[in-house]
Amino acid sequence: MQLQRDLDQVNADLKAFLDAHPHAPEPLDGWHDKPGEGYWRDRQRDPSPGWSDDDKAHETELRRNLLDLIGKVHSHPHWDALTGPDLVKARMKLKHIDDADED
Repeated sequence: MQLQRDLDQVNADLKAFLDAHPHAPEPLDGWHDKPGEGYWRDRQRDPSPGWSDDDKAHETELRRNLLDLIGKVHSHPHWDALTGPDLVKARMKLKHIDDADED
C-alpha cells in the first residue's frame, strides 16, 4: 500500500510542477492561428521563456521516480498470486485505497 501512496504522491508532485511552469522547457515563440488561415477554430499558444537547468533536472528526477515506482508497484510479488478478474479487482482496489468513501 505504501508503494501506491508513494506513486500517487510523485504523480501529484509532477503535475503540480508542470502546472506551475511554462508549457515548454526550452524558450519558444508563441503563435496564434485564426479560422480562415487553414484552421477551423481559433487556437494559440503563449510564448514560453523556458525553464532553468535546475527545473529541468527536477522534472527529470520526478519522472525517473515516477517510472521507478510504477515498476515496483506493477512487479510486486503480491500480484503473482492473483489472476484474471481477481487481479484486476485487487489492482483497482489498491489504486483507490485512499479515496474518500462514497455513501
